[in-house]
Amino acid sequence: MENIYIISDLHGQGKAFFRMLKKIKFSEADIMYILGDVIDRGPDGIPLLEYIRRQPNMKMILGNHEDMMLKSTRYPTDEMWIGTWMFNGGGTTLNGLRQLSKENRRDCLDYVRNLPLYRIISVSGVDYLLIHAGLPMKEGSLEEICRDIDEEEALWIRGEFFNSPVIPPYYIIFGHTPTGAMLRYADTLPADQQERCSKFRMVFWNRRIGIDCGAAYGKNLGCLRLNDFKEYYVKV
Repeated sequence: MENIYIISDLHGQGKAFFRMLKKIKFSEADIMYILGDVIDRGPDGIPLLEYIRRQPNMKMILGNHEDMMLKSTRYPTDEMWIGTWMFNGGGTTLNGLRQLSKENRRDCLDYVRNLPLYRIISVSGVDYLLIHAGLPMKEGSLEEICRDIDEEEALWIRGEFFNSPVIPPYYIIFGHTPTGAMLRYADTLPADQQERCSKFRMVFWNRRIGIDCGAAYGKNLGCLRLNDFKEYYVKV
């Protein structure tokens, strides 16, 4: 049986990512879903994108940092987005793009441009919505919820998603907000999950699973195996 892994928010930490692949013994028989924010802040964002897009068993979704890159590199340029991107660590990524050949740069940006906002998967009869930041919660089936997903919310939402009383009949796995920072936004976290947040571990509550463990800030890169919910961590 193939192993299904979920990881998010690599933020250019190439060494940590490849240590993780070695730790989980990732093979051609396995599948890895990457929930966006591969780029920015760390030094290896573009090399990681180039590696991931060439792997048939690695499936990525769009993160807000990839979206900032697209908005900053389109023509005509948007000075507001370029400033926002640079403020959020886009300089290392821009340098990486400049080092690519014109053809590879075009292919890399086309790959990112065609990334989905979310994916729906089922593992052992359990449904999962994979999304970068989250979504406003409401009652309804998974398919009904996904029909109304807004791009900005999918890429940037925090408190409204964390604190909604709606508990869906499926799991939502997300990144975007480092778990250590969730203590500022998520009022509904149980005490045991607050403790996990303080250690930059994954958090599990109300059918929500947060897996950004702060690699961008020198904390942990986390990876979850859905077959048995085993957690893996690599210190950045």
